[in-house]
Amino acid sequence: MIKFLLAPAVVMAVFFSLRSRASLRGQARRKILAGLTVLAGVLAVIFPGLLQELADVVGVDRGTDLLLYLLAIVVIYSVGSTSVRFREQEARLVRLARQVALAETEARLLARPQGGTLTGQPRT
Repeated sequence: MIKFLLAPAVVMAVFFSLRSRASLRGQARRKILAGLTVLAGVLAVIFPGLLQELADVVGVDRGTDLLLYLLAIVVIYSVGSTSVRFREQEARLVRLARQVALAETEARLLARPQGGTLTGQPRT
């Protein structure tokens, strides 16, 4: 039974991690996932038998194996999500660098004397 649960969970983790991070829905989803992960971790520490019972229900031999599978899904989501965040930050940085370059060029063009070059030296 665990195979039928893990395969879609991995696909969903990849799908949701690669979506844009700008939407409020995405931000809320990440916060809820983080809160559920912390809650599940606390419950697993306080009630270790509960993890074993859940493992028995889904067909895993040990509760620690189930925990490993779940942590692997969380790591897959985190890696994909971090990748998307870095790509978005890189795109923002490129746009900012272009804007700064255009602004500097415009300032140089406005500051140069008539008939001069960009360095301010007269043409010969």
